[in-house]
Amino acid sequence: MKKKDISFYFLMFTMLILALSLFSHIPHNVLSWDIFGYYLYLPFTFIYNDLGLKDVAVAENIITKYNSTSTFYQALPMPGGDWVMKYPMGMAFLYLPWFAIGHLFALLGFGVPDGFSMPYQLSLLYGSFIYTLLGLIYFRKSMLRFFKPVTVSILLISIVFGTNFLVHTVWHGQGLMSHNYLFFTFSLVLWFTIRWHEKPSYKYASGLGISLGLTALSRSTEILLIIIPLLWQVQSWSGIKEKFELFKTHWKDVVLVTIIIGFFGALQLVYYKVMTGKFLFNSYGGNAGEGLELFHPYLKEVLFSFRKGWLLYTPIMLLALLGFIMMFKTHKKQFYSILVFFILSFYMIASWSCWWYADCFSQRAVIPMYVFLAIPLGSFIEYFMDQKYWKRFLLISVLAGLISLNLFQSWQFLNGIIHTSRMTKEYYQSVFLKTKVNPEDFGKLLIDRNLTPEQILQSGIKFKTRRLANMTFDDGTIPDSNAAIVSNGKVAMLNKDIQYSPYFELKYEDLNIKNYGIIRIYARVFISHSAEENPLSLTATFMNKGYPYNYFAHNYLNEQLNVNQWNDVEVFYLVPEVRRPEDLFRTVFWLKGKYPVYVDDFVVELIEPDDIK
Repeated sequence: MKKKDISFYFLMFTMLILALSLFSHIPHNVLSWDIFGYYLYLPFTFIYNDLGLKDVAVAENIITKYNSTSTFYQALPMPGGDWVMKYPMGMAFLYLPWFAIGHLFALLGFGVPDGFSMPYQLSLLYGSFIYTLLGLIYFRKSMLRFFKPVTVSILLISIVFGTNFLVHTVWHGQGLMSHNYLFFTFSLVLWFTIRWHEKPSYKYASGLGISLGLTALSRSTEILLIIIPLLWQVQSWSGIKEKFELFKTHWKDVVLVTIIIGFFGALQLVYYKVMTGKFLFNSYGGNAGEGLELFHPYLKEVLFSFRKGWLLYTPIMLLALLGFIMMFKTHKKQFYSILVFFILSFYMIASWSCWWYADCFSQRAVIPMYVFLAIPLGSFIEYFMDQKYWKRFLLISVLAGLISLNLFQSWQFLNGIIHTSRMTKEYYQSVFLKTKVNPEDFGKLLIDRNLTPEQILQSGIKFKTRRLANMTFDDGTIPDSNAAIVSNGKVAMLNKDIQYSPYFELKYEDLNIKNYGIIRIYARVFISHSAEENPLSLTATFMNKGYPYNYFAHNYLNEQLNVNQWNDVEVFYLVPEVRRPEDLFRTVFWLKGKYPVYVDDFVVELIEPDDIK
């Protein structure tokens, strides 16, 4: 029996700590929010036989029963009555074994066989941990191909305890998120890439195709991972020719990998075709406020911001980036494939308009990439471990300090001291290395966007007001056909032929908002019939390339407007975190009825905190 090296015992130690962390608590309702969306494919295919969610009331009842999500953003309604899942189906494939086990226990009487009761939750939770362990096992196997066992041991500790890997694999059910699963599939891609280049065969080609296919099916942009096997061992321009010859010699393996990846991709395309009538469908299209901004990436924010800067909250990865210098000298065969993949993949991550990736610690989207960043990090570590004693001591001291900082800040995050999405420089400085928060410091966080504008205005903050528009309609801004004459002059008229009032719009960048803003919309409205007979709304929204997001409509009811007299109306609208500075704010009255309505003195104001320097 082969003697175990030191990295094996460090792997066992790491697994033990992760297991103790996982089993020390049972998160409440792990099948919620984004995970709920990844998972929907399974119960609605195998239990409800309704993949199109035609009976959407079933999903709504589940959401109500299990408090799965605040809004059903995980699927998009289609004109024909079907609903299309927002997320691709790759995660559902990876969940499938644990769903099956949970369903079996539910059928045996340990819970309700509805796809969401406790047997399913626990099976998914602990099944996901198996993927965590397998990912680390294959990670270690791959690292031993490049580094000494001592270096691999340090890498294991550094990646697991020195990054946000720990928080997002064993705490609060985060192990069910795609990042944990993709760490596993990335580890497989690396392992099968290594093995196929060592000994090309159908076995390793099949493993590579399946792991690449599942990865891309789980997160579409991860198709970039194909760069790893394509450029593996390419060291120069002449190396490209050599790689082509290798593929040519083993063309059957290449075809096999291509067919397998194509098979997984076809599953998603067929699903879209059945549900929408189109093979290509933008399932994120239901929200114009989010999407890729390839020409305007948020590189600085993703790397260094106090809100969610990767190198601020996971500083050990700075050593990995520096390690590319050492890697070029010691592992040049892998250098270009990993560098090119990292640059392109990180660029995609930084191009997502919601660059802070909602509630998370550091940049969770980067976690799977640690599999490959471990090689430049290992190159950095091994370089210093081969130096004089004092340099080795300095390295270990720096690593110990960075790991300790990460563990402490992870504890702060889990205990609500580091906020999940609202961090600022001022607040970070106030809580740095603190175990408690001064209640006054919470005011330094970004505004809580779960609050209504009215709640924010009543919070005791001092505000200032700036007028943006005052439309009285007496200045000829609307044609006579859209106006009515009253004793005080012209007013805007709405009827069955003119459904919309003159609208006000302004680019976000022209609002000059420093922190956050609340828009107050005021007008005088005259109605001749009740709102029940003649529905009327005051709407506000932002527009990205002509498509609305953060849409708000205040619908006026009988008790809000008096018939046959002028009514003062007022609406407050919290300015969202916009996608692009040139996005337009627009507000307008919308008459859905047929009887005339008159609008006058249409005023728009911006309300901002007065204490922002």
